[in-house]
Amino acid sequence: MRRATACALLLILALAGCGSDSSKRDDAAARARARAHAALQARLVAAGRPLFVKHCGLCHTLEGRVAHPTFIESPIPNLDEVKPRAEYVEERIHRGGFDMQSFENELSATQIRAVAAYVADVAGGRIAASSARTTQLATGRQVFAQNCASCHGIAGRRRTGTPMYPGTEFNFVKPSERMVMERILKGIPDEMPAFKSRLSPAQLRAVAAYVTATAGE
Repeated sequence: MRRATACALLLILALAGCGSDSSKRDDAAARARARAHAALQARLVAAGRPLFVKHCGLCHTLEGRVAHPTFIESPIPNLDEVKPRAEYVEERIHRGGFDMQSFENELSATQIRAVAAYVADVAGGRIAASSARTTQLATGRQVFAQNCASCHGIAGRRRTGTPMYPGTEFNFVKPSERMVMERILKGIPDEMPAFKSRLSPAQLRAVAAYVTATAGE
């Protein structure tokens, strides 16, 4: 009986050791994959920077390089004030926008990925963490639902309407409060109405805080 018990104990310890070794191998493999992914992203970002400067830098400000386009009437996002996800950038490069051409015939698939990786990595340098109170964010959410949700998606919800010119998809883009406030005060001709006379100053501040705190999450 004692011999059987001892053998069983040795078997348990051996199996435990095998499990520990397997776990270590899994952890090492996961770290290796993470390092490989980080190295790939670093290469894409490095390759995307000169491509962005050549093809996008004339219109978009990024990393302090200020663009001064004189041939486009609509306001162009300052990418230091907004942080888009890579997949959103890729979509815009492929499809273009209201005042933006498509680049899918100018750039290869690898080049588009590189530009998107670069923008997603470095954009949004001027976005500060929100200091809004819970009550202000609740007010902002209500104002957004009543005035913005038909054109803009946010917080996992899609836009509720079918506008001719859909607004920024805030599920994939995080803007600074300064940028949101500028847009809602001035609007965009033929695309977005100005809300300066439609909302109180407190409502304007609340919805700007809500969008920045919630977008891109």
